[in-house]
Amino acid sequence: MGKKNVSKRMRGLLAAGLWTCALTVCPLSGEAALPTHPVPSSPAAAGTGSAGKAESGIRIRADRTEMAESNKPVPGENAADRIWSRSKGNYASVKSAYENHPRQNEAPKVTVRNRNIPSGRTAEPVISPVTGAGYTEAEIRRQMIRRYASPRPEFRLVSGAFAGSGYRPGTMDVKIPTMFFPPDVMKDVSERFLENPDGTFGTRTREDRTGGLSSYGAEARQQLLKQAGGATGELVPASAPLHPGPAAARTKYKTITVQVPVPVPSPFRPLAKGDFYWYSNHKGHYVTALPGSLPQNPLLQVPASGPMLIRDAGQHEFMAVTVDDPADTYYYKNQDTFPGYGKAVPVFTETRKNVQGNDVSIKYIRRYVGGQHCLIVDSAAKRAGKTYRVAVVFPESKQYEYLPKALYIIENLKGI
Repeated sequence: MGKKNVSKRMRGLLAAGLWTCALTVCPLSGEAALPTHPVPSSPAAAGTGSAGKAESGIRIRADRTEMAESNKPVPGENAADRIWSRSKGNYASVKSAYENHPRQNEAPKVTVRNRNIPSGRTAEPVISPVTGAGYTEAEIRRQMIRRYASPRPEFRLVSGAFAGSGYRPGTMDVKIPTMFFPPDVMKDVSERFLENPDGTFGTRTREDRTGGLSSYGAEARQQLLKQAGGATGELVPASAPLHPGPAAARTKYKTITVQVPVPVPSPFRPLAKGDFYWYSNHKGHYVTALPGSLPQNPLLQVPASGPMLIRDAGQHEFMAVTVDDPADTYYYKNQDTFPGYGKAVPVFTETRKNVQGNDVSIKYIRRYVGGQHCLIVDSAAKRAGKTYRVAVVFPESKQYEYLPKALYIIENLKGI
């Protein structure tokens, strides 16, 4: 009996020891099966406090997810292949998965200037220039057209020059409306321009590089100039070459040709002193110039000649000068002495000064007279209550001779 009891006790102790060993070994085996991670070498890499623990937890969850993915069977792979691939690649796959995992809160990368930054200043993000360093070909063409295509003035002189605000009435170089000159002709104008490596030409002025916004504040102008200076952020003077490339690039030129309207030379015959003689009409109280090309006096045989005078060279070439005086009760009794022109509409009207500083209204009328197209220049100037009238009629084919004469007579008619 005693031997049996001792044997039972021995078997019970042995069984308890076996269970204890089993319970001890199994947790250790499960703990060893978990993947291990390299310990960070610095506190900054590992994180401190709760932030480090949170990051560690995120890494473990990412690793476990990667392990679960790696444990999925691959088609055509047997159990031995899976064990072999896991034993060799688990650590590398988990590490690469963590390093390649996208970071949602990661700040975008910004390229900064790292050249020519003065000490004490921080680098600034690169901003693309608003304009190029030189002018485009379209801009060059517009500039050439503006430079060579002068605006068409309202008046030109007999010599062909433009009549500006400094015009003096009464001179031989009398002004004529531009509409009676031939139309402008188109002319080719060419210039050579230095071509930059980027395809532009020349160097923009400082005003052009900032877009002409000189009213901006100092800080805004500084930023605009930096943009114009390129990625280095340098302030480039207007005279500095912006493309210091090889010698071949600096000496490349291109000829640009544009068409601009150019006034034709004046077709009008210049006036000379021998073209006129002066006549005083004492009954009309005026002095006028008469052209030598109109020698006849149709009123020569009229016994009661008065304020009006007429000169002609035929049916289509004549002129008349008179004065309408409200105090005249003998000759014309205050009636209009000039005939009307029916429903003819003037092709041009203007008001200019005469030599006495009075305003003269002038009408240019085209009319069919005696089988020919004629031009009538009719004028009226008021002075001291009187109206001084001049009318010159001539064929349009002779306008280059008679139009300057008619306007010279109108400007030099003087009341006395």
